[in-house]
Amino acid sequence: MGVQVPPSTPRELRYLIVRKTKIIATLGPSVSSPEAIAALHEAGADVFRLNCSHLSTARLSEVIATVRSACPDVGVLVDIQGPKMRYAGDEKNLEVGSTAVFDFAMLGLEVLHRNGGLKSLGSGQRLLLDDGRIETRIESVSDLGVVCRVVRGGALVANKGVNLPDTTIEGELFSEKDREDLIVARSCEVDIVALSFVQTSEDVIRARQIVGDGPLIIAKIERPQALQRLDEILQESDGVMAARGDLGVEMPYVEVPAAQHHIARTSIVAGKISVCATEMLESMTTKSRPTRAEVADVSTAVLDGFDAVMLSGETAIGHDPLGAVQAMAKIVEEAEHNVSMPNLFADAHPEEAAVTAAAAALAKRVGAQWIISLTYTGFSARLLSACRPSCPIISITPSQAVSRQMKVVRGVLPLVKTREPDIDRAIAAALSEARQRGMTKGGDRVVVCASCISPRSDADTLWLHQEPA
Repeated sequence: MGVQVPPSTPRELRYLIVRKTKIIATLGPSVSSPEAIAALHEAGADVFRLNCSHLSTARLSEVIATVRSACPDVGVLVDIQGPKMRYAGDEKNLEVGSTAVFDFAMLGLEVLHRNGGLKSLGSGQRLLLDDGRIETRIESVSDLGVVCRVVRGGALVANKGVNLPDTTIEGELFSEKDREDLIVARSCEVDIVALSFVQTSEDVIRARQIVGDGPLIIAKIERPQALQRLDEILQESDGVMAARGDLGVEMPYVEVPAAQHHIARTSIVAGKISVCATEMLESMTTKSRPTRAEVADVSTAVLDGFDAVMLSGETAIGHDPLGAVQAMAKIVEEAEHNVSMPNLFADAHPEEAAVTAAAAALAKRVGAQWIISLTYTGFSARLLSACRPSCPIISITPSQAVSRQMKVVRGVLPLVKTREPDIDRAIAAALSEARQRGMTKGGDRVVVCASCISPRSDADTLWLHQEPA
């Protein structure tokens, strides 16, 4: 049975009481009006994803403005398209054992080839078509294209995906449109930017040079090369996304569950954000109820410890986006009843996380109802979340932008409030704010973490407070 929450409870508090894992919903034709966006937010969507693969740069800024007008405090995630390659030739049937000849333009590889990005392309490597349904092996490479032998055949039509799982794409990751979209993301002050087909930490560094220090950067892990370099990518990014669609094409699909688990745990150890994505409730694009397998899939992501789970086509083009968000919220809520995570982050960083780990341990020992984090940039709140405390976290920050970024962080309820200069007064004001909003009641125990040294440091002050009966 789920936790019973009074109907009068404020929306943000209501959802944090029953679930800590955040929900990202993708916007599209099925959810485009301010009213529809607000309805999904009310149903449980914490962050809205804007997929640049289906938006022009001009339209991107318009959609951001629509979201801001509908839900000023919601998180906005801009998902950069990256070098997604698609077949642009005529329809053909590829038979097993036959020879197939493709020029680079036909495979959507012309720009990459011209810019020297395909230097490692060679014979024996796989060229996959139609999201991996058709498999070929490259026999020779020329200045014009490739000659392949068909290993697994099928009917090939235009606009189907092309993958090169054995090939490292070199040089610039971003197209001209990608760069323009990143500039729009910066000028519109979006909260989170997701980077597609990241291979190395250099890709993250290049994106940071364009968007500046404002948005969080989430690197999408969808190539084997990125999985092999997960630690270095996490070091430069604010988090990662297990993008299981292309990852399941470029590596054996039977290995995806273990990769997903590895991504979640490695992110927690690094103190970074993690998102699980792709086909989580795919059947709800056309159906009213998820399959049992999808329910188990979402539950597994929660048990793995991901900060957020993501809906893609289910909300963007689905027939019942509201129902998809509601179903996701119910599944997450039920799954979290069985979650008890060890403090992997504190074990890996005993000095860096000294105070935040102590806060999580203290909250568990005394049965605290809340941990309050006073934070400038959200950094200490993210460290607290990485400790996976047993109770929710109230993150109080003077920045509206930081507050929106916290919408993707597990177990964090962000509030915006001007910070008192004196640490004692700041803590007293935070406790008063929680009391006035109905978050705490008589007898509740609250652990307070605050930093009085610098905005980019772990908390250095720890208080235990009990509300008067």
